[in-house]
Amino acid sequence: MKTSSRDQGNVRIVAVEGDVDLSTSGELRKVLFGALRGVKRLVINLGGIHYLDSSGIATLIEALKESQKTNTEFALFAMSPAVHEVFRLTHVIRIFQVYETEEQAVGGAGA
Repeated sequence: MKTSSRDQGNVRIVAVEGDVDLSTSGELRKVLFGALRGVKRLVINLGGIHYLDSSGIATLIEALKESQKTNTEFALFAMSPAVHEVFRLTHVIRIFQVYETEEQAVGGAGA
């Protein structure tokens, strides 16, 4: 798994690539918790994820809960059909703000 981040005004965009599973979810947790500091909105680009398991879902939920504690908006975008299906099957898709594009996610535009 690889991550990269960049800021666009008060929004931090984190891109995640590769597999998010038990062996990488701890690293992703550190990245996301660190990325929450000092921004108004955190958006996660999931377009590069090839595989996501339940530990990856749990990590994203933890980051969402942490964002709520810090009053930071949290959004996901660019889910592949396979990743979207994991979110749907685990019944967590509705707790996240999910967008198709980066522009929508950054602006908080309706999905």
